[in-house]
Amino acid sequence: MLLFACAPYLPVAHGMERIGDAAHLYELEQYANAAATLETEFLSLIENAPSEERFYLYWTYNHLTGSWVQVQYLQTQLELSLEAQSYSDEEPIRTTLRDQAEFVRWELGHAINDLEETVPEGRPPNHLWINEALRSLLSEVRTTVDRLWTDQCVYVQCVAGP
Repeated sequence: MLLFACAPYLPVAHGMERIGDAAHLYELEQYANAAATLETEFLSLIENAPSEERFYLYWTYNHLTGSWVQVQYLQTQLELSLEAQSYSDEEPIRTTLRDQAEFVRWELGHAINDLEETVPEGRPPNHLWINEALRSLLSEVRTTVDRLWTDQCVYVQCVAGP
C-alpha cells in the first residue's frame, strides 16, 4: 500500500534502459579509468625513454589513443540512448549506438592484431609489458563491446559484422 501511495511522488523515468545498459556503462567507465592510468604510464615511459626507444612507445601509445576515441564515442551514444525522452527519440540513437559498437569491435580487433603481429623494428624488450597491458585492456573492452553490440542487435536488426 505504501508503494502505491508514494508512486505519484516518484520522479518520472525518461530513458529506455534495457537489460545490460547499466552493466555496459559501468564496465566502460571502469575501462576508462584503466585507460587513463595506462596513458599516464605511457607518457611517463615516453618522457624517460632514450630517443631510439620512443618510436616504439609512440607507436604503441597511438593504438591506445586511436581506439579510445571510438570507445568514448560509443559510451556517449549509450548515455544518450538512456536519456532519450521517447521511443521515437531513442530509435535513431540506438541505431547509431549499434553501428558505433560494430565499428568499435572492428577498431579494437584491428588494434589488438596490430599490437600482436606488426611490431616495429627496434622494439625495446624492457617495454614489452606495456604492449601486453594495452592488448589485455583492449581485449577486455572488446568483450564488453561485443556484448553491447549483441544486445543492440536484439532491438535493431544487425547484419553479420566483424
